[in-house]
Order: sequence, then structure tokens, then C-alpha cells
Amino acid sequence: MVDRSDPPSTPPVPAVPQKAGRQTELVADTDRDHTVARLREHVVAGRLTLDEFSERMGAALEARTRGDLEAVMADLPAAPVPAERPVVAAAAPRKARRWHVAVMSGHSTKGRWRISGKTNAVAVMGGCDMDLRRAEIEGSEVEITAFAFWGAVDIIVPEGFDVELRGFSFMGGRSLRLRDVPIVPGSPRIVVRGFAVMGGIDVKSRPSRSARRLSQSAAAALEAAGEAADLLALGRDLRRELRGQRRSDRRTPGGMPADGTVTILFCDMVDYAGMTERIGDQASHRVLREHHRIVREALARHDGREISVQGDGFMVAFGGVARALRCAIDIQRAFRDYVPPDDGEPIGVHIGVNTGDAVAEGDDYLGYTVIVASRLADAATPGEILVSSLSAQLVAGSGEFTFDGHRDTPLKGMARPQASATLLWAG
Repeated sequence: MVDRSDPPSTPPVPAVPQKAGRQTELVADTDRDHTVARLREHVVAGRLTLDEFSERMGAALEARTRGDLEAVMADLPAAPVPAERPVVAAAAPRKARRWHVAVMSGHSTKGRWRISGKTNAVAVMGGCDMDLRRAEIEGSEVEITAFAFWGAVDIIVPEGFDVELRGFSFMGGRSLRLRDVPIVPGSPRIVVRGFAVMGGIDVKSRPSRSARRLSQSAAAALEAAGEAADLLALGRDLRRELRGQRRSDRRTPGGMPADGTVTILFCDMVDYAGMTERIGDQASHRVLREHHRIVREALARHDGREISVQGDGFMVAFGGVARALRCAIDIQRAFRDYVPPDDGEPIGVHIGVNTGDAVAEGDDYLGYTVIVASRLADAATPGEILVSSLSAQLVAGSGEFTFDGHRDTPLKGMARPQASATLLWAG
């Protein structure tokens, strides 16, 4: 170093002293937080995995000098700086899709696609799926005209969008199921004009999972943890979250194949609306919590994967038919033995089970197999487990299960009745 009390005869070269001084400069918490924020940006861009992020984040939070922080970012590009770019011809915008048609077949539109103004979805003895979560939606309002004739149209919309379902149904059904979340300011309005003739039209909201959401959850965890956070435990949590995100791209929850044979079980309470009217909101809500507890305990015992809960109804997926049927019997027997409190009522459920090919969409299953399972649950009487004939045949050789009441069951919105049977469970 230069002895400042005795100035040299020639001016010193400042580069080396300044560089060395910068490397040993002590850093503040704001510097560490800024480095962690930059690391999160690289996670979103795909340069770092969450495993790498957790390791570097720990080093950044423990850094004492500027050199420690620069070592964390050494092999990563700096933040982009706006620069003059050569003028190039703009790429032609993605063409908006106007028609989505399935005639005696299946049609699926998802991923990145463009929708503006008006579009049409038609299902004739087939299934038409539209996923708007990653679509490029232009304008303040889009209108989808959906027509289902002996078929089904399923439309998935992003959470927090203003959605309206209009139209009518004849010997069919229409449903609008949106999660109760605040409307996103400035989001476009989606209007669905649905016409179901002996078919079904379902509009529902689903969340989108992305690397950005994972990085935001990591930031929230850091903020909640504070300065005294256990960085090793936080790193383990982040690694588990990353593994779950990677698996979700290839497989559905519960380790079941993304596209293939799955057994779907629907379980709904009997007359929950009437119960609410008889005993009041608070007491009926306590009964509903007991219902959820009993069903979830049965799912845990039989490796069932809870896909969704809509009020008093569960949708559950199984990797095998036998596990689904054992779980259904367990649920019915648990409710048979349930003793309600003084301000409650007995709980009854009706269950539908179907097996077949289904398409995994994030944490959900879609397609004909799911629709049939749902309609079987609707057709089941209180206390009944109504099983499709295919599911029954798959376990016929085991001798474990007994079926009765083999019949063709008319299903709401379906053109043809479904061959089915009642699974006996009262023994």
C-alpha cells in the first residue's frame, strides 16, 4: 500500500489499489438482498436450478465482503443493459385461432396460442378442451361460443379473471366453477356462450405453476424466515419444491403416469344444501369439516391422490382399481359408523368410480374417463358405490369384491347409458 503520510514523487496507479479495496469492502444487508434478487432472476431465466440457487443464496447471505458476493455471481452474466439494436423486420404475429372442433374425436388447445375477439368450440360426439392459462389474449373482452352435441367442451381459464357463462342446455349440463380470488386489475373479461344439447360444457379456473412462482415462494420464505433463518433447512425445502416442479412436468401428483390408465373416484355428500337449511350455516360447516376429515383419512390409508374439492365433493385419482374400491368401501363404512354431535346430522355420500385413459393437465385430470366417473357419482343413490363395468371387470378375478345390480345407467349429458354395477360394502 502507499504510505499516505509521505506522498510519492510520482502519482500512483489507482487501478490496483481500488480493485483490492473493493474486494475487501464490507457489505451491508441491502447488498446481500440485491444479490439474492439477482440470483432469483437467473432462476427464472433458467440459468440456475433451485438446488444451485439455494447453495448460492446461502453463500450470499453469509458474505462479508464485496469479493464474497462477486464470487457468487462470477460465472453468471450481468444484468442486461439496453443498447442500440439493428432494425430487423418484425416477426409476423401469431394468428388467432377461430375454430376448435372435435367430431367423434378429441381436440385439445393449450400452451401458447392467440385468442382475440370471438372464437368457437364445437364438440359433436367428442371432446374439445381449451386451456387459456398461457394463451395470448388480446383486447378487453373475448367471447367463446361453445356447442356440445353428445359431447363435452372443457374450458380452463386463469384464476382471477372475470368470466361469465351464458346460453342454455337441453338434456345436458353447463357449469361454471371459479376459485374465489380477487379479480386481477386490468385482466380481460371472458364470456362463454354455451349451448349443450345432450352434452356438457364445463368452465373452471386453474392456477398456473411456473418457475417465477417458485422463485417468488422462495423469496417469501426468506422474508418470513428473517435473519435467524436456518439456511440449511430452507435449502432442503427449496430442493423439495424443485423436485416436485420437475416431476409435475412429466408425471401427475402421486407418481401416476401423466397420460395413461387411471382410476377416478368422485365422492359427494347427500343433501348438503338441505342440511344447511335445517341446522344452519355454522353447524353444517362443522359437519362439512368432519366429512373432509373422514374422506382424507381414507385417502391416506389407500394411497389416493386428492385432485380437487368442490364444496362437498371430492375428485380422487388412483393408480389401481383395487385401491380405489377399497377406499370407497372404507369411506362408506366410516360414514356409516360416524356418530354426529348434538347439533349435527348423519353424513351420507354417493360414490362413482371409473377407469380409463385420462389426460393430465398440471394437477388435474381431464377427459371422458373423468366425466363418466363424475356422472356415475351423480347417478348413485345415497350410500351406493356405482362402478363402471370396466372397473368391475378389472378386479373380477381377485375374488375380493362383490358386485350386484348390473345395469345400463343413463348419465347426465351423455348420449349412451353406461354399463355399471353396485359395489357391495355393508358386510
